[in-house]
Amino acid sequence: MSEFDFGVRRASEFRQRGFWTLFAERHPEERALMARRGPWFWQRGLPDFALVLSMYVAPAQNHVGVFFGRNEKFGATEAWSRLKPFQPAIEDRLKLGPEQSCEGLGINSLWRVNCFAEDNWPAMADWLVTEASRFERAVAEVLGEGGETGS
Repeated sequence: MSEFDFGVRRASEFRQRGFWTLFAERHPEERALMARRGPWFWQRGLPDFALVLSMYVAPAQNHVGVFFGRNEKFGATEAWSRLKPFQPAIEDRLKLGPEQSCEGLGINSLWRVNCFAEDNWPAMADWLVTEASRFERAVAEVLGEGGETGS
C-alpha cells in the first residue's frame, strides 16, 4: 500500500470506545434510558411499548443509524413484525426520504457520514439522540401511551 493509496478502512480501526464515551458525555440522560450497549450500538429502552431503539455506528459502511432492535429483557422481540401494521403511519410522521433508510432493517433511519473523522463524532452523537427521540415520539403518537404492540 503506497502512501497515496487510501483504500477502505476496516471497522476494527474505528475507536468505538472513544465514540461511545463521547456519546455518554454529550448525552448523560441516555444512561438512564439505556437497555443495552455493545461495541457498535447503544439501545434506548421503551418499556411502555416493549421496544428498544438501537442507535448504531457502521464505520465500514460510512453511516450511523437508528432502528427498532431486539432485547429479550425488555420484551422487545419480533418488533419488526409487531410494528409492521403501524409502519406507514410511523414513517409518515418521520418524513424520511428513501436515501435515509436501509432495506432489511424495518423502520429505520441512517445518516451517511465519515465515522473515522473524529471531528464528526459530536454531530454523530447528537444526530443519533435526536433521531431516536423522533422515533420515540412517532411511536408514542401512533401507538398511544398504552403500548398497543404488546405480545
